[in-house]
Amino acid sequence: MTKHSELDDDEREQIRDRLKQERMIESAFTNGDGPWTIVYDDWRFDNNDNGGRYMAFAQPRMRDKILSHAGWDSTKGDGHPGFRTSHDDTEYYRSSQAPGFEPLVICHYFYGVVPDVLHISEEFRLLMNLWQAPKSGDYFEIKDDGLKDLAIRYKDKRIEVRTPLLKRYMAARQLDAVLFIDTRVSVEYAGDVADFSDLKFEGRIGNELMYLSRSVGRLPISDARVGSLVFAKRILPAPPQETCGIWPWDEDDAADYPEFIIGEDEYGKPVKYTCDPDRLANYFGKNPDAPHYLTPVFFKPEVLQRYYDDSDLYTVSDGQLSCASMWGVKIDNGNPNCVVVFLGDIGRDIPAGHRTHWLSYNVSPTQRMSDVGVRRAFFGQFADSENPEHRFKLAYNQLQNSWEEHWGWRLHRKAEGQDAGVLQRLRIPVNDTDAELRAQLINLALVLVDYLNEKQVASYLSDAKGDKGIAKLKKFLTAQSYRHTERDVRLLQRIQGMRSRIAAHSSGSSGQAYLEEELGNDTPQEYIARLMTEATQMLDDLRVFAEKRPLQDSDS
Repeated sequence: MTKHSELDDDEREQIRDRLKQERMIESAFTNGDGPWTIVYDDWRFDNNDNGGRYMAFAQPRMRDKILSHAGWDSTKGDGHPGFRTSHDDTEYYRSSQAPGFEPLVICHYFYGVVPDVLHISEEFRLLMNLWQAPKSGDYFEIKDDGLKDLAIRYKDKRIEVRTPLLKRYMAARQLDAVLFIDTRVSVEYAGDVADFSDLKFEGRIGNELMYLSRSVGRLPISDARVGSLVFAKRILPAPPQETCGIWPWDEDDAADYPEFIIGEDEYGKPVKYTCDPDRLANYFGKNPDAPHYLTPVFFKPEVLQRYYDDSDLYTVSDGQLSCASMWGVKIDNGNPNCVVVFLGDIGRDIPAGHRTHWLSYNVSPTQRMSDVGVRRAFFGQFADSENPEHRFKLAYNQLQNSWEEHWGWRLHRKAEGQDAGVLQRLRIPVNDTDAELRAQLINLALVLVDYLNEKQVASYLSDAKGDKGIAKLKKFLTAQSYRHTERDVRLLQRIQGMRSRIAAHSSGSSGQAYLEEELGNDTPQEYIARLMTEATQMLDDLRVFAEKRPLQDSDS
């Protein structure tokens, strides 16, 4: 061991720097300033340096008491329900430290019988609308627009909370957040502890809502080591209640209502107006100088791509875009070349977080609403869509229902696993890219060929061994005297061939030639629309064929 008298100035300064723990103190007093706030931590290293962090909510009236001493006012074992007695009275309490303090993280100790559990306050989870991911254990805030934002994350023994979320809760409840830390380090030093007496400090940091205690002394387990102990705490004051973003303080700001193109002036320059429904005209005299609530706004078809592709969350259907049961907006998607939404509906029904996305696809009104869209919106008429995509999906679902009613099984199995949303994702291409064309060829082949109910079809055949789906279907339909067998089989073979040669494999020159021959003069959108139209006729004819068969007994 190096004797203290033999230490040079640099070594002494290194020991001093270690005992200062300046980095830990700085982190204690900046925790809560960044995007994440540490609310729980616990560490112990091989050299026995150790420490922890904790956070509790506190009534603002507790500030003077909290900043009057170094100790933790709320510890990791606090916050449990129980009973207290006074003389002859026994009283139940929900939290051992209420009403002055409330825990965010409740430590549930089982003392080695089963693993300990760190619970997040139920009130915090409910008020901030948090959902826990089963695998990671992290919590996500479910936003009003249906999106999931990471809110609480676990990193080993550390728990971090998104600072804006924490402060919104503090604002709503009008509670301070008290951040505690204690940390112990030691270093080999056999000299006089008084050499570091100037490092000792205890007291409030100026006028800040911070308190620091740093002590230095000989370790009881070793005369050869000197250690320093830091206790620090910081109070984050409750923000104004109206900043919580929870009703009745959840109104959108003016900046959340962007201006959309609604026309062009005499020089061809776009004319824009806010989508704030409160600033638009209506049929009852409101804002007479403003554009009408029902002013059509036009968008490129690509605006719907993000919603088609996330079929677990969104549904794009005939005249409607919806996010689970969270929100929905009426759209006119009867024309495959554009999407139309009324100006007022953008501000009322599309969440603020999505409006920037829509704005990026906004175009001048060079087209017109679909005839079906006009009849529905302005005349209140029921009208079937003329969009080949909508007609295909309607015919597909009607066929499955009728076939099951009359044959006792679906002609096409329900898609499962990664393919579960394939029918929702299937669409007329929203652009001219090869990737979009390939994706829709794959989707069309999946719903019409890959998910043919081969097992049930084969059960009606005696010689289907070795045959694949389309061949089995051809034998089945021929045996059942279906009049359009050859036509429908040719269509399915074309779709399967396009998928196999163009979409699923590297096409090369031969594949490119095959694609050009198939498309002819059609654009990718026109080609897929044509396939859907032909397939819709097939599906309708198969449904009519199925309905000629007697209904199946539901008990059979």
